[in-house]
Amino acid sequence: LKGFRGDDLLWIPKGASCESPRLLWIHGGSWEYDTLSYGQLASKIAELSGAIVMVPDFPLAPVGNYHVIMRASLDALRWLAETDLDMNCPEGSAPLLVGGDSAGGGTAVSLILVLKQGAGWTPQGVALTEPERVQKAQSLAGGIFFSPWTNLKCDTPDYYYNAFAKIVDKKAFKDPSSGVAYVGDLMFRGHPEENLDEFTANAKSYIGRNADLLTDPVASPFWTTEQELGGGGVPPLLFTVGGSESILGDSMIVAQKAAFYGASVHVDVHVGMWHDFPMYSEGCGSGEGLWQAALALNRTAAFIRQVARRKLTASAMGLVWPPASSGPGTPKTRYIYDVTRPGAEKWFPKKLLSPISNDVHFEALPQPMPASRDDALGALEAALGLSTRSSFWALIFLAVSGMAQVMYFWSFCTFRSLQNHLEDRLLQV
Repeated sequence: LKGFRGDDLLWIPKGASCESPRLLWIHGGSWEYDTLSYGQLASKIAELSGAIVMVPDFPLAPVGNYHVIMRASLDALRWLAETDLDMNCPEGSAPLLVGGDSAGGGTAVSLILVLKQGAGWTPQGVALTEPERVQKAQSLAGGIFFSPWTNLKCDTPDYYYNAFAKIVDKKAFKDPSSGVAYVGDLMFRGHPEENLDEFTANAKSYIGRNADLLTDPVASPFWTTEQELGGGGVPPLLFTVGGSESILGDSMIVAQKAAFYGASVHVDVHVGMWHDFPMYSEGCGSGEGLWQAALALNRTAAFIRQVARRKLTASAMGLVWPPASSGPGTPKTRYIYDVTRPGAEKWFPKKLLSPISNDVHFEALPQPMPASRDDALGALEAALGLSTRSSFWALIFLAVSGMAQVMYFWSFCTFRSLQNHLEDRLLQV
């Protein structure tokens, strides 16, 4: 093993309540490194979003293969959903989210697909092995991913196009000291074929002996189809990815397919950033923070708050969650450029010039909707505090009252018009 086993991390922010979001974060590290470097990320997300954040210490590869890590992640999510945390919370009261970065981000996407198959956080696998533990299924409020590794086949074009490389001018061929620049993903500095070989070996240690999992649509979500993504059940998703990273396509293609099959998807592409850059919000050793990472964390926190609030509204009113589009869609993609460089104030509106603003809104997030007439009446019942039968008559009453007010207003306007006309005729006489 390349890393030692760490500990489960649990961060509970000040003021946390029964309705505070709960986020399960599956850490990166090629499934070979532990949680020891994730206290900073978990604590920052918890503080910014108000969410309770758990980073589970899953078994590492090769002992911890895909099936073992998936089962550990399901167990961790069940614990996070059920634990009371000394708050006397009713079970299922807190919105649940799943997230992850790099290799853990790919596993997080797989976990969401497994939960979709089981219609909640108590999927069939858990139901079969521990039926006494099964409660009413709870759907996820959202999913969050930093540079997720979703293609275990490792053959997206970005392995080549975003490979770390030198740019030299004509003089540099004769005099290297005259000037050298670099582009691409600085996290992986090998030749594209070398990176491909290393990634593939890593992927094979994750899947174990079953090579079919390299293109399995759940274990390797890059290969998903309508069967896995269609028909509803995929929560709103946020992808944060570096524009120069080697596995950019792992995010972009999954995001496009999820949106096409009806999910609400946001993608933030940070131009020039490398793989898993949000991990470096405190900087890269220079003593200065990385504002792109700080912005990514702020937008992540805003996404958590907003989807959690809408999930709570849907649960309180008996509405469908997650809502799905009725037709093919596209991701809401945002390219984020360096707004701190000289002259950038001429590029953007002033509201976009604050690189780490907390004033972040995801206007395109879906609104929960009733699934049927009965659900609509149930929503009215919850809103008015009425029984289902009385809520139906209340709806009729509201409709009739509205029509009566319209008729009264029309009659009043007609009378006033006629009165003015008669007054004009009398004046003429």
